[in-house]
Amino acid sequence: MNRSRIAGLALAGTLVLGATAWAATEALTARTAPVHALCLPDLSHDEYVPAAMTHLAYAAVESVVGYDPDTDGGPGGIQRVRLRVLRPLKGEVPAALTLGQGVGRDPQGRYTSHDPQYPVLLPGRTYVVGYTQDPAYGDGYARYAKQEPDSALTRWTAHVSGGAIAPPPEGCAEGA
Repeated sequence: MNRSRIAGLALAGTLVLGATAWAATEALTARTAPVHALCLPDLSHDEYVPAAMTHLAYAAVESVVGYDPDTDGGPGGIQRVRLRVLRPLKGEVPAALTLGQGVGRDPQGRYTSHDPQYPVLLPGRTYVVGYTQDPAYGDGYARYAKQEPDSALTRWTAHVSGGAIAPPPEGCAEGA
């Protein structure tokens, strides 16, 4: 083989390897770069909750009316609770609600939640609940819950009328 042909093959091989390495780096970067498919609103500040919810109510949990285990065999599922609405705060809220809520289960079989912004709704307690309408669960699906006394209603009414909107989470585009 002549020298120019060997040099050409070596150059071509180097270009192919370089292009392959570049493509692999791009693919890896695309997979490991932050994914922003779930840019959720900040619900850690009460004043931001009303803007993130279509329906908000102050309600007392009357009873647990059902439980549907995860279809994939996981330890959690959906509990359904019946609530008596003590005061609607936002949206058209009926006097009584049946809401679904995602829950886990501990080894003793009790419903659990790992999110302090989303406690398990328990009978006999009062909560501010935010939900989206969804007939699959009764009236809707709970997206937010916070146990609150009656004295918190003035504050929550002010939050609803204040209209504060949380800034987008870091790395999320406006409106994502």
